[in-house]
Amino acid sequence: MSEQRKNIVLVSASPKADQDWAVSSFLAKRGEQLLKDDALNVETICVRSTLLHHKTEQAFEAFQRADAIVLIFPLYIFCMPAMLTRFLQDFVAQYPSAVQDAAVYAIVNCGFPEPEINQEAMRVVERFSQQTGRVFFGGVMIGGGGMLLGAQGAPFMRPVFERIDDLFARVKRKVLLKQHEEKQIFAVAPRFPKKLYFVAGNYGWKSMIRKNKLNAQDVYRKPY
Repeated sequence: MSEQRKNIVLVSASPKADQDWAVSSFLAKRGEQLLKDDALNVETICVRSTLLHHKTEQAFEAFQRADAIVLIFPLYIFCMPAMLTRFLQDFVAQYPSAVQDAAVYAIVNCGFPEPEINQEAMRVVERFSQQTGRVFFGGVMIGGGGMLLGAQGAPFMRPVFERIDDLFARVKRKVLLKQHEEKQIFAVAPRFPKKLYFVAGNYGWKSMIRKNKLNAQDVYRKPY
C-alpha cells in the first residue's frame, strides 16, 4: 500500500479585492509550482474569498489536517491584516489544538524598504503556533514588497526571490523527509536605492490621485 500523501496549506491573506494585483496571491501561486510533488497535496486558501463566501468550515478542515502551513500576507499597521486575524481567531475557537505536530511558516511583505518592520507580525504567527500546539519554523520578512510584482524579473530582485524559493524548499524537505530544523527568520529587500524607491512610491501615489480625479490636498483629508 502506498504511503498517504502529505498536506501543505498555503494561506494567501491579502485583503485586496483584485487578487491579480496581490503580492500574497502571486507568492502563493509561486509556492504551488515549487511544491509540486506526487507525494504532496498542496492547497491554497484565499482568506478574503473564504470569508466573503462563508467557506470557513472547509478551510478550517484543511488547516487542521495540514502537515505544514505557510501564512503569506502583507503588513497592515505593523501587523497582519484584520481579516487574517479574524480567520485565525475563528479557527482557534473551533479547533483549539492541533491533532499533529504541524509546521508553520510565514512570508510577510511590507511597503517599507526595511524588512525588519515585519518582526511583530512574525511574533504573532509564532504565538498562534504555540497556542494551537504547532511548531513555528520561521519564514521570510520582505521589505519593499510592492516591487515584487512590477520588477520580479529585475536583477536587484534576485536575493528576494532566492529567499522565498528557499523557504518553499525548506517546507518541502520538512514535510517529505521530516528533517530536523531550527527556527530561521530571514530579512530581505530588493537591492535598490532607497531614495529612488521613495521617488517611485510617491509617483505611484500621484498617479492614483489623478486616476481618482482628486488633488494633492485630498490625500491629507481625515474621514473622521
